[in-house]
Amino acid sequence: MSGAAAGPSSVYLANARLVRLETGNEPRPGGVLVEGGSIAAVALTDREQRDVRARAREVVDSTGMILMPGLVNAHYHSYGTLLKGTENSLPLEPWALYTVAYGRALGAEAIRLAVLLGAAEMIRNGVTACLDHFPHVRWADAALTAHEASGMRVAFAPFMHDVFDHEFLQIALPPEIRAALESAPRADATGAERMYRELAGRWHGHRRVTILLGPNAFQRCSPPLLEVWRRLARDPGFHAHTHLLETRAQAVRGRVVWPGGTVAEMARVGLLGERLSVAHGVWLTPEEGDLLARHGVTVVHSPASNLMLGSGRLPLPALLERGVPLALGTDSSNSGGRHDLFEVMRLALMLPRPDTPEPRAWPAPRRVLEMATTGGARAIGRAGVVGRIEPGQRADLVLLDPRGAGLAGAPATVPHLVQHGSAAAVASVMIDGVWVLRAGRILAFDEAAMLGQAAAVSAEVRAAAGPGLVLAETAAPFFQRCG
Repeated sequence: MSGAAAGPSSVYLANARLVRLETGNEPRPGGVLVEGGSIAAVALTDREQRDVRARAREVVDSTGMILMPGLVNAHYHSYGTLLKGTENSLPLEPWALYTVAYGRALGAEAIRLAVLLGAAEMIRNGVTACLDHFPHVRWADAALTAHEASGMRVAFAPFMHDVFDHEFLQIALPPEIRAALESAPRADATGAERMYRELAGRWHGHRRVTILLGPNAFQRCSPPLLEVWRRLARDPGFHAHTHLLETRAQAVRGRVVWPGGTVAEMARVGLLGERLSVAHGVWLTPEEGDLLARHGVTVVHSPASNLMLGSGRLPLPALLERGVPLALGTDSSNSGGRHDLFEVMRLALMLPRPDTPEPRAWPAPRRVLEMATTGGARAIGRAGVVGRIEPGQRADLVLLDPRGAGLAGAPATVPHLVQHGSAAAVASVMIDGVWVLRAGRILAFDEAAMLGQAAAVSAEVRAAAGPGLVLAETAAPFFQRCG
């Protein structure tokens, strides 16, 4: 199919069991009326269900199904979907040399296909919204056009940075390697501010696509770029997203450069606040966790990527204890693997247990699902808009069929869904009141055509990246010593 999915209408999802975290772990029988892209009513009693059903132009019998809020992938790099199977056996700093080499080989068509490929994967995994932290700003228009066509809800956060890792980490490089690495473009303050304002102006008011500030990381921005970040972040229309303390080397160097470390310096210059989300936070100290909690900063936990790159493990129980707002992310295909928040939820649930002797301090399944729904909504600037099944929320909904082998055998409680849920159970997906997946078929775009095109373009990208990969191979040993 080549056209977009049908527009918002009046539809009643009848006879489902509703996952509403505010009422506990047990899904409750009921129905949901969707009108104009929003949840117009939630019917729980028999009388409510009869009355609400009568208002709908279409009734979808969801008997036996579980209806849950769509999952939110709060840290994701769309370009990486074309780079599956490339280098991911190195720590972040040398690994980044390879992903940059491939990134330089990307063009507008590759970006379009990467966005749609990621959308197909996420939709099939019950993910209805994502935060695309986007490095390749010259292809921003291509990415945004593809995001709009994907049917997904997207917070688009284009990068800005002008300090390279070898400069911040003071890695001694041979002059020829340094010169080659520094031939990469650096953002300038005037251009970065213009980019954010122009993109926000063009996409303001879009139902599904919003523009965020996307500084790469605090330590990768010079004072002029930090001033752009600070100035734009004062605008209530802008949320911001950045990487934070992903590796030990970043944390150690941050404590050398700034008294009190990176987070304290961010607070000092006025960058912490409720409209900021930060990815990773693996090397946060207890004091830094307290500081983030006081300022209401959301930390996006990306455990698969942290493990794949050997970065470490987020101190999740400590952040939960401190009341730090939390969300979940998958990161890049070439670092974190699948864009599957069911997998990420399981990792978040299990990873803290060996180092947390008191089982009562282990993250609860219900809390982990909150991270993947309402926590993610907060991270993408849509708190109170998506993440719950309640009137007034946008209708980003997932129907799960618990009768397959993966979920069958036990009642479909929240702990059961978090531990055993998967793409195999995802039957239908609705975003903004529009069906984007029904009966196993993506409706928003032509998935089959995209898959064929993506395979061809991915091969072209890998071939074109050859010279950059030679540079990465030569430079990587110097970066491996920085950890």
